[in-house]
Amino acid sequence: MVAKNANIPWEALYDLILSCGNVHDPYGFAVAILSGLKKLCSFDQALIYFLDGNGKICNQYLMDIDEQWSNLYLGYYSTVDSRHYKTISEVRETPGQPLVGFATWDQEPDSEFISDYIRPRGLKCSLGFVLFDMNGLPRTIFALDKTREDRFSETELALLSLAIPQLNNLHKNFYSRPTDRLGSGQNLWGNTNLTAREVEVANLLCRGVSPANISKALHITQSTAYKHIANIYKKMQVSTRQELLVRLLD
Repeated sequence: MVAKNANIPWEALYDLILSCGNVHDPYGFAVAILSGLKKLCSFDQALIYFLDGNGKICNQYLMDIDEQWSNLYLGYYSTVDSRHYKTISEVRETPGQPLVGFATWDQEPDSEFISDYIRPRGLKCSLGFVLFDMNGLPRTIFALDKTREDRFSETELALLSLAIPQLNNLHKNFYSRPTDRLGSGQNLWGNTNLTAREVEVANLLCRGVSPANISKALHITQSTAYKHIANIYKKMQVSTRQELLVRLLD
């Protein structure tokens, strides 16, 4: 909810969304968001992580951050076992509420992460948000960091709460299924007898999403996902994802 006393720069917000909407690849889109936010929010450092369909980091963009800090952060995050810091693979989209996190570090409980990563970088507070794909899986992670004592203002937080849902909707278009662009989810599978659910599973499978993440994306159990995959392979007369792709392309 936007604070009553937040002075929203509506024209600048509109320009940000419009300019990002003119970018046609996810990497450039994310960088355009960060560049636009730099003009509207006061932060000192920032990073962007790009994820594949299985939640693995496949690329990054750093703004005024040495790569060593990113490597340390990823090394810590790959082994963290704490309910306090939610790992990227656990993040899921909540309809109507893109995930936004905020931390004032001197108010956080002491931990290895604080002593090894936060304090050496001199961070005072951080704000992060996530952009998702069509299946509600995280694909682009943003972290905006401040090394000064001032906190993010009510206007800055209100601006982000308005901009992120719009940017998230634009972002999803980069991950639409090829079948969606043809106008029908069934078009590429028209000569098969796959069910509607099997088509959903097959589309995700062909995009390299693992059975575990298919189950999360479609809110089904892993055993159900494997049953669908077995049925798909049987109906398509294939035994691997690569063979399924060949059949699809043919």
